[in-house]
Amino acid sequence: MLGTLFNTVTVAFGAGLGLALRQRVPQKLRSVVFAAIGLFTLYIGVDLMGGIQQPVAVFVALVLGAAIGHALGIDRRIRSAADQLGEGTGAALVQSTLLFCVGAMTIVGCMRDGLEGDPTILFAKGTMDLISSIFLAAALGRGVLYSAGAVLLIQGTLTLAFGALGAGISESLVGELSGLGGILLFGLGLDLLDIRRFPLLDLSCALPLLPFVLWLLELGLNF
Repeated sequence: MLGTLFNTVTVAFGAGLGLALRQRVPQKLRSVVFAAIGLFTLYIGVDLMGGIQQPVAVFVALVLGAAIGHALGIDRRIRSAADQLGEGTGAALVQSTLLFCVGAMTIVGCMRDGLEGDPTILFAKGTMDLISSIFLAAALGRGVLYSAGAVLLIQGTLTLAFGALGAGISESLVGELSGLGGILLFGLGLDLLDIRRFPLLDLSCALPLLPFVLWLLELGLNF
């Protein structure tokens, strides 16, 4: 859990600093840096998608996740609840949480921390998130600060889950989860750049479904 605690502190500190400096950072500079974050998010998404080896399984999980998330109204409900904290806060909370918690560094970092007690990857990720959270908070507001709690909850849960499951998680599954995370990050990049908005929290339901879909696919191939 040491890596998650470090990451939580860096996001909270960076967001707090960004909020404090918000009025001192020119709007044009905020816009340029925000665009850079969006473009880099697109790049990370594309890079991760290249690791997908079972595209059919990822596609099925994504469609099922979108349908289930939409039926439950997850994205709409969470954004609406978060917006009670202030105008625009919900969108900022969702965008920053997805940026900080979806991706290979999160999955692999939590796995290493949970299985081996090695927080090195999460330390590196936390340092990157520190810089991102400063400019995100300056551009988006308090929602970025609140995302520190989401980092603690999501990464902490993942770390504990990996520790409980042990070494039974295959590298191929981690690769497919990272690839699916890349698709979500690509969608987030388009969202950050105001090109297209997606119900990303609905689509994120695909992540817990993917291991089950892969198991069914493997079962079918064995018959």
